[in-house]
Amino acid sequence: MAVKVGIPRGMYFYKYYPFIQTFLTELGAEVVPSPETTKEILDKGVLYSIDDACLPVKVYHGHAYNLRDKVDRMLVPRLTSVSKGEYICPKFGGLPEMIKYSVPDLPPLIDTEINLIKNQRELVKALYKMAFSLKFKNPVRINKGISAAMKANREFEAAVHKGNTPDYVIAAIPHMSYKTKARIGLIGHPYLLYDNFVNMGLIKKLRERGIDIITPDMLDPHIINERCMELSKRMFWSSGKDLIGSALYIMDNSSIDGMLAITAFGCGVDSLAGEFIEKQARKYYKKPFMVLNIDEHTGDAGFNTRIEAFFDLLDWRNTNASYLSAHGRSIYSS
Repeated sequence: MAVKVGIPRGMYFYKYYPFIQTFLTELGAEVVPSPETTKEILDKGVLYSIDDACLPVKVYHGHAYNLRDKVDRMLVPRLTSVSKGEYICPKFGGLPEMIKYSVPDLPPLIDTEINLIKNQRELVKALYKMAFSLKFKNPVRINKGISAAMKANREFEAAVHKGNTPDYVIAAIPHMSYKTKARIGLIGHPYLLYDNFVNMGLIKKLRERGIDIITPDMLDPHIINERCMELSKRMFWSSGKDLIGSALYIMDNSSIDGMLAITAFGCGVDSLAGEFIEKQARKYYKKPFMVLNIDEHTGDAGFNTRIEAFFDLLDWRNTNASYLSAHGRSIYSS
């Protein structure tokens, strides 16, 4: 009987699930993802996580709790670095301990460290360790699984670069064509952008108003890296680099009508990257821009009010006064 491996639908699920699902399946494991986020899952996450954890970490706790009695093992990798020369948010590194000592009645965790700070070859070593921890020790089978996972990841990224959101690609929902009247940049981490409960159906609401979106995941990484080269110092946080690089590209693209940024209250990366993006936008960007900051207490009514204000601003500028700045005179000195 195949070992059941649970994967919580949180954090970088919408970035790496096709890769890890393919790898584990090729090894012979049965992959069991947790369901989409619900109020019950969020409530359990709030209950079992520490008070000052950010919203995405609380959501992840809730998904781990949901899977606890459905699987034989649970994958909670220790992500230290996912790109050469760059680190990821420290909370990813501490996630295995947070889950292990906070959520009751868990199955054994697979907490293999992924650390690509020196080179990408470390990924192969980590995948071997992961396979060994599940008692899969045939190197031919492991290598076959790695090759299949790489191929699945390339196909996944190619589909996203064509304008499909990762949640639709993972769920195999075909891309739907619809009439658009505006196109905006939507900036944020994958666990905020594609979790429809956490962001209160933001992408759906945008599409219902005929607004097409471009997210950081839809951009070629080379574009993001090039824009970040304009900064005075090299960025060493992968997630912050993705936000800033994509925002700089969107602000310099005349075919994009505005920009929305969604951030999580209590996120250290967001507090720095978001502040930089907001200052740059208010100083140089002449189109509608808004930051939506959310936590577990954010309500639908207030959230919808802010989105409606953004819609009104887009409509007003597109029909009446596109030559006016959306922010008024900048108060930041050069």
